[in-house]
Amino acid sequence: MTSQAVPRGRRPDQTVAKRSPRHRPRVRPLMVFTLAVIAAFFAMTYSRISLDRTAFELQRLEAEIADQEALHFDLRVEIARLQDPTRIMSMAEEMGLVYPDERVPLEVTGIAGAEGDAEYRWADLRALLSDQP
Repeated sequence: MTSQAVPRGRRPDQTVAKRSPRHRPRVRPLMVFTLAVIAAFFAMTYSRISLDRTAFELQRLEAEIADQEALHFDLRVEIARLQDPTRIMSMAEEMGLVYPDERVPLEVTGIAGAEGDAEYRWADLRALLSDQP
């Protein structure tokens, strides 16, 4: 039996890992990571654009609200001007609507029923008419 020569620096019980002749670097994990980073970049860009679009819409709505509030206050001033009693009185006088100097009661004949009933029926109307100056 012949024995094999042991190379220097190596013991016979150690094994040497053989290298394959076609050693390629691992590219797939690097590509997956790169694609994930690119997708995250585009997702963040899209979310920022969406937020900006929402901010522009909000700004437009706030401007529209300010315009409508200004219109509301202008209309309130117009209502106050139109409800001015002196204005209403002058317009009524122009139309010939004035308070009478004296009151003339009118009696309506032909009402069936007792006199007490007639007084009761017209009490609300008299109360309304007596409130006026």
